[in-house]
Amino acid sequence: MRAIRRAVELGLPILGVALVLAAVLFFYQNLYVQIAIVLLGLVLIEAGIWNLASPVLPSERRFVALRREVDAFILLVRRLNRATLELASEPTPQNRAKLLQVRDEMLESVKRMEQFAGQTDEAAPGAAAADGGATATLVAGGNGSAREPT
Repeated sequence: MRAIRRAVELGLPILGVALVLAAVLFFYQNLYVQIAIVLLGLVLIEAGIWNLASPVLPSERRFVALRREVDAFILLVRRLNRATLELASEPTPQNRAKLLQVRDEMLESVKRMEQFAGQTDEAAPGAAAADGGATATLVAGGNGSAREPT
């Protein structure tokens, strides 16, 4: 499966470049066909660069719940850094409380990681929901966005 995924990831941009070159070299008689083929080639190049085919290809991850929790933890690290910088610039009790809240959320996340470690999705079918939705809350970071700035 990994070989197929790698072939698609490498093949899309190469196919896109080949289409662009073919359009320029062989379809110069009809401008509209040439433009259409070039655009298709550019779309394939972009799809390969941005890995747009990845959601279509089957995933080989076995520890999805753990991975999801680790991704949420990375967002918590970003929140911790932001809270620390805010506390350093403005040492107020609110900023200190925010820092401690993020620290506590990180500790809870580590506890969930311990629960998810070593469990495949087949072994723990409810693992994704076992945290009671806390992972989604962590990912949102309390402000409703799934991606937080660094």
